[in-house]
Amino acid sequence: MTGPAADSPQDLTAAYALGALPPEEARRFEAFLATSAEARREVEEYREVAALLALAGAEPGSEAGPTLRDRVLARVADEKRRSPAGPVRPVATPRQSSAVWVALAASLLLALGLGAGLASARGRLAAVEAELAGRQAALARSQQQLAERQATLDAILEPGVQMFQLTSSGDPEPGIQLFWDRQRQLAIVHGYRLKPVPAGKAYQLWFIRDGAPVPSVTFKPGAAGGATVEAIPVPEGGAISAAAVTVEPEAGSAQPTSPIVMVGPLKRS
Repeated sequence: MTGPAADSPQDLTAAYALGALPPEEARRFEAFLATSAEARREVEEYREVAALLALAGAEPGSEAGPTLRDRVLARVADEKRRSPAGPVRPVATPRQSSAVWVALAASLLLALGLGAGLASARGRLAAVEAELAGRQAALARSQQQLAERQATLDAILEPGVQMFQLTSSGDPEPGIQLFWDRQRQLAIVHGYRLKPVPAGKAYQLWFIRDGAPVPSVTFKPGAAGGATVEAIPVPEGGAISAAAVTVEPEAGSAQPTSPIVMVGPLKRS
């Protein structure tokens, strides 16, 4: 490209609008520009498109960046190199050249928009997948809880299982239901409306065998005062006459260290 003398003036309009002409060629083109209202209008159109592209390149996540101008010029130069040479080549009018430039800008803007839309869609998809995973985990926990409750119910309804009530003296609440499977020598404790215990403490179950307390499991009530303990071994080798509950250290005690809070007889029906 050597200026208006070597190329058609309108061929230099885009390069001039983007500031890509060398100083000497720019001066020669400006001399031509002073004589052509059409060329001045063409330059303004190119500058508007260039400003639009620069604005799009400034959006967050855009890949256009500060090299957008160079990429556009390189693409224009590449199109020119691939165009057929010789006298049969049609010379574009200023309006045709402007239309090509606008179409090129529109295609670049469309690519930027599609890229941003794809990134946004991927973000939404990741959020939906995370929410779905959370719901599936919650469903799995619920199914596990239901399975555990069903297993407890099945154990309670086994033939030969007896239910006994442990209560607090003079207080109908709280209470404990003790289910004793005499065939397997296992017990289930279900407590309700249990009072909270101090930090570092827990309720401890005792079986009264031959008149002496035998230590068993420790447990703590939940926020609503409920507690369930399954598969509790019932001591053998003697007569079990009752069960009782005291408040002990969390690790349990070998002998009761506090008054009995709940008690009930375990007599064979």
